[in-house]
Amino acid sequence: MDAMPTAASTLEHGYFLAFPKIICEKTDIKAGDRFYAYRTENRALTLSRHRTNKSQYSVPVDFHSEHGAILPYGFLHRMGIRVGDEVVLTAAEDKITIRKSSIIPLFPIDSDRGRLERKLILELQAPSKGFSQGFRKDIYSVLTRTEWQDDTIRRLLQTPKLLQKIARALHKDDLLSASFRQRTINLTLELAAQDVI
Repeated sequence: MDAMPTAASTLEHGYFLAFPKIICEKTDIKAGDRFYAYRTENRALTLSRHRTNKSQYSVPVDFHSEHGAILPYGFLHRMGIRVGDEVVLTAAEDKITIRKSSIIPLFPIDSDRGRLERKLILELQAPSKGFSQGFRKDIYSVLTRTEWQDDTIRRLLQTPKLLQKIARALHKDDLLSASFRQRTINLTLELAAQDVI
């Protein structure tokens, strides 16, 4: 089963949303296509090629360009999405799910640090195999808050699945495991001593 592609985009003036290439390719969007927008229970906006059952309110969304469409203001307003907000798009079969990004970027997108941060945000919001979201968020925090050299940032930007690779390397690292085990024992003994006093 193919993974569901995930990508980020920013809501532009007039409520136009540009659809990243990976999303367009997965759903085979062409100029002139019509999707139907409806809200789902998990605070997401879903665009579907097919109208949902009659009990669910939907709004037609026309792609006058294969690169994007104007989204319905009412749905966006109720979701707390404003012009300039970043959203995350996930494509599955003949549907696209749109959610407001839960992470507020620290750096401007036109800098290398900003591009690295957005790459990591996308990777963080994509489904993960084998690692908890908390563990991945900790790695994300370290990577985005560290002062990297420019050439290092450029290499990190070119590394596919960077977050997953670092999580896997940390998980297999014997030194980290031994250090974590010993630190856990030491802290436990300290807490036990405090409780006795």
